Amino acid sequence: MADNVPVTPGSGTNIASDDIGGVQFQRVKVTHGQDGTATDASSINPLPVTAPAASRSTHSISVALQTDVMMSQLAALSPKFFSEAVAASDTDEELVAAVASKKIRILALIIHCGATATDATFESGGVTRIHKVPAGANGGQVLPFNPVGWFETGSGASLTVTTSAGSTTEISGVYIEV
Repeated sequence: MADNVPVTPGSGTNIASDDIGGVQFQRVKVTHGQDGTATDASSINPLPVTAPAASRSTHSISVALQTDVMMSQLAALSPKFFSEAVAASDTDEELVAAVASKKIRILALIIHCGATATDATFESGGVTRIHKVPAGANGGQVLPFNPVGWFETGSGASLTVTTSAGSTTEISGVYIEV
């Protein structure tokens, strides 16, 4: 087939086109200028439209939400889970054990207490308060998934909780070690 096919809405004007495998594709002028002076898209090297998928271990940029691992710089960190029923008036109940040289970063958390109002105070190694939930009777708190985390312990410290007099409190969460 020939290039530059006629268009016939009225006057039969020609448009720039290329015949590729028996199909006409319109040619596009990619630079501005006087007619006939600019280079069109068919005569320059095409821009790449695909690139090989990079491994998550070679860069830290991600376009999709990844739930199998979280990236911290170039390190892939696996999300972990905990769940525990903590009695009323419990002091420094360990939810997640300490890991040498690692912080425990909470990505999601749900707390629900029984029929009596109960406060839950989260601590870094039973010493430093890092988050407090004052829960009314049959109340609690939901911290939905947050990829940068809600709070974290100090390096090498366990995640503990202290509850006030009240009811047993159910606590579940998702965390990573950073």
